[in-house]
Amino acid sequence: MSAPRRRLALLPTPLQPFAGMYLKRDDLAGFGLAGAKARALEFLLGDALARGADVLVTGGSPGSNFIAGAALAASVCGMECEVLVSGTVQKQVPVTLQLVTCSEAKVSYTGADRAELDKLIEERAEQLRDRGRTPYAIPRGGATPVGALGFAHAAQELAAQLDVDEPIVVLPVGSGASIAGLLAGRAALDARWRVYGVSVSRPLPRIRSEILDLVARMGHEAVTDWELIDATGQAGDRDAHIMLAALRADGVLFDAKYGTKALAAVAALRARHEQAPIVLWHTGGLPGALDLLAGAAT
Repeated sequence: MSAPRRRLALLPTPLQPFAGMYLKRDDLAGFGLAGAKARALEFLLGDALARGADVLVTGGSPGSNFIAGAALAASVCGMECEVLVSGTVQKQVPVTLQLVTCSEAKVSYTGADRAELDKLIEERAEQLRDRGRTPYAIPRGGATPVGALGFAHAAQELAAQLDVDEPIVVLPVGSGASIAGLLAGRAALDARWRVYGVSVSRPLPRIRSEILDLVARMGHEAVTDWELIDATGQAGDRDAHIMLAALRADGVLFDAKYGTKALAAVAALRARHEQAPIVLWHTGGLPGALDLLAGAAT
């Protein structure tokens, strides 16, 4: 798993006891508010710099944590950045887009659905090449074999911290890069972990296929002992309640799109009388949590 890497995060992140389980604290990764996305960005920016890129091109929804982290990473690495955003200009700008602006990235609202963004990113990169630039295009969420290397290395990090042999690892899933990297890293270690991915944005058949394609492109054709849990849909009052309960009881801030849905999945596993130790991967999502808290205060 050797590849160019530009160090950004404070690693390893802590693994701590939390509410009868273990909590892997990528919310404390220390690179802006990028959380677990900093892991992928270390390898994506390492690859971009190795290729002599001078401009990063990526995109996502207005609330994407990845675009905020990518814009900051480009700035730190001395590269320009262009961010393509789905939909149209919003009256209330989310924290993620405020962070993109603070990083001096160029923001372009596409008016398109987020599913169209990967194609638009490639088209914009091609336009820049025609103008003599050297762009580095990154699809939504950094979902490439290079981006997935971040969590392949995170599997090694977790293995060194665990004091149990056969835990269940639960993590939220958006683009699929994190769980694909974790599965590839687990396979390389021959670790006996069961992995549950909590899909928050894409239908299960589609995201399963995309995850398995990424794992195969990383050199692991067959992976077992993993499942996907459907948690798609907008965050609601239940998610806000879970978020506030965790904050008040333990001082840990989860977001209502990813983190609280993963917490709910852990509760469902326990309701099935699952006896194995559980590791919940806190991937971050703090900009969305701050948006929700700000909205509740107004």
